[in-house]
Amino acid sequence: MAVLEKLRTRAGLLLAIIIGMALFAFVLSDLLDSGGSLFTKSKHEIAEIAGKSIPYTEYETKVQDFVEFQQIRSGQSGFDEDLMNRIRMAVWENMMQDLIFEKEYKKTGIEVSEDELKELFIGSNPHQLVVEYFGDPQTRTLNRAGLAQFIQQIQEIDDSDEKTYYAFVENEVYRSRKYEKYLGLLRHGLNATTLEARRRYADNSTTVDFDFLVKPFSTLNDSAVTISNDDIKKYYASHKNNYKQDESRDIRYLYYEIIPSKEDYQDAENYIINNKEAFAKAENTRQFVNLNSTNPYDETNYRYGELPDTLNDIMFSAEVGTLVGPYFEDNAYKLAKLADVNYLPDSVRARHILLQATQNNASRIWQTADSLKDLIVNGADFAALARTYSADNGSAAEGGDLNWFKEGQMVKPFSDSCFFGKTGDVKIVPTQYGIHIIEITDQSKPSKTVQVGILEKEVMPSDATDQFYYSKANEFAGINNTYEKFNKAIEAQNLSVYVRPAKGLKPLDREITGLESPRLLVKWAYEADEKEVSQQVFKFGNKYVIAVLDDIQEEGYASLESIKEEIEHEVRKEKKAEKISNEIRAKITEEKALEDLAVELNLPVKTAVGVRVSYPSLPDVGSEPVIVASALQLEKNVISQPMTGINGVFIVVVNNINKADDPAFDFLQREKTYLDRNYAARVNYAGYEALKDMSRITDNRRQFY
Repeated sequence: MAVLEKLRTRAGLLLAIIIGMALFAFVLSDLLDSGGSLFTKSKHEIAEIAGKSIPYTEYETKVQDFVEFQQIRSGQSGFDEDLMNRIRMAVWENMMQDLIFEKEYKKTGIEVSEDELKELFIGSNPHQLVVEYFGDPQTRTLNRAGLAQFIQQIQEIDDSDEKTYYAFVENEVYRSRKYEKYLGLLRHGLNATTLEARRRYADNSTTVDFDFLVKPFSTLNDSAVTISNDDIKKYYASHKNNYKQDESRDIRYLYYEIIPSKEDYQDAENYIINNKEAFAKAENTRQFVNLNSTNPYDETNYRYGELPDTLNDIMFSAEVGTLVGPYFEDNAYKLAKLADVNYLPDSVRARHILLQATQNNASRIWQTADSLKDLIVNGADFAALARTYSADNGSAAEGGDLNWFKEGQMVKPFSDSCFFGKTGDVKIVPTQYGIHIIEITDQSKPSKTVQVGILEKEVMPSDATDQFYYSKANEFAGINNTYEKFNKAIEAQNLSVYVRPAKGLKPLDREITGLESPRLLVKWAYEADEKEVSQQVFKFGNKYVIAVLDDIQEEGYASLESIKEEIEHEVRKEKKAEKISNEIRAKITEEKALEDLAVELNLPVKTAVGVRVSYPSLPDVGSEPVIVASALQLEKNVISQPMTGINGVFIVVVNNINKADDPAFDFLQREKTYLDRNYAARVNYAGYEALKDMSRITDNRRQFY
């Protein structure tokens, strides 16, 4: 600033203006480069919650922290898109919750101390998240002493998966406890009054018996009433709150399904025929299949009757190397070869000790496994060792016993060691779950099994076939690039059978019926203008797609035009009710009985007995809460004025009202307890939703995912 001041002093006003303009240009350039402007947020903002801007990088960092936690927990190195979406949603909810409630926590003084947090982990009543992440998944119990020792151990390690895992859980418990405290305050502030309890008791206990006539709206033709635009506008204005809507889009899409051509079928068959001789001569059937087949070699040892009928008898009577085929099955041309014959038990009984290894402790765990095996071979008590060392809490309680199991019920390395071993064997076997010390305790009588190698070539569309359908789709999109042209071409070319609607698409939707992973199409729908046709031809699975954006619904109130038919129906019903009521009112006199009125109106007299407000269903009519509530206010044996219900216009004569007695204390308490529980259940959702509405959340996630 001092340098600038000197420059201004020496060079005067002209130089000051030039420098000012240069600085302005620099700031403007920076804003534009970052995707923003002087009046808009940065394009890197993923959300604004409770007045705070959330950069994409901050959100994505939290997502990656969650991913790392789940990877440590599951032992998996990668997740599919579905799980990633669920992780992103969980992080989003956590972020919203933290920002929305932080102000509330400060206002109410809610905090969680270190001592309280410690108690939530290893105290007498551990938090449910601690039990979930550190407890036995079968018994839902927690070894608090073991957890305390674990916590002590990780404090001495600078960096480890275990420490990362614990830190994540600790933070989640901290967050959850603060949230629970706040909801507890809300729940304790909502208590049912004695008046509410008495009202509920009366609604459940007071009943009314009455005779009634009902003239359904459907008995009057639509042409009997006239509806003007002013009627529709007036109804919309007075009922506008009934037509709130979330942001959504309505699209239609035309698809070209990529199906194999005759040439593709012939190519697949020729492939199998051309490889038949090589497959027959191959010494290593497994390797040949894995290198040349659509699907990998099947390691299953099949017993008699488990193979398809076309192969079963042949394979169980043939010699190793026998070939069957070519044949066509499940959209593939196939050759089957008897690869191996084994005599294996039908089932095995075994017990194991599971040691869980990580990158940091693998060497030590293998040493422990070797030591445990030596102890077992030399006569140590396997069951006692399993209870002490095994990480499989479910079987550890049974001394490691897994009872009887069939081949394939366990993961392959574990299963093979048991079915290809013999009773009494003790083995060390690594799997994705850790390192197992296994003892085979019993086996059933061996029987003949076969392994069959299947060389198959699935019939798939070739590149030429794919290009053929792309060209058709691209040509359609290029020619019919306006809303009018799109619709006319669909009709002229009889393509309506290949057009599908997708209505009410939300900003973060990832599914559209009939399409595989269509997220890009949803993003397009939110970037396009109404009535726009996609210039891009999308490919989803085996379909090429051209879409058109039919309608845009912005958050707020539905437009009158979009719900005009619905409102017209309601207005028509109101006008019919008025017309029917006037007709009936003209026929009602003090001298007439309900039966006389029924004759004049050509309506049957119906009877409702024991009807209550809490269950306002009328015979042959359905639910009519307004009619039942009104009946409870009428004088006995007096014909009512016409009353408009859900299904028509009613005339009621009350025969009897069975009023509830003043409730005893225990009945009143029961009603209060019910209402209190109902309030408590509603707080969790309604309280959070109310605060979300007040926070004015701007969600830009659709721009990034």
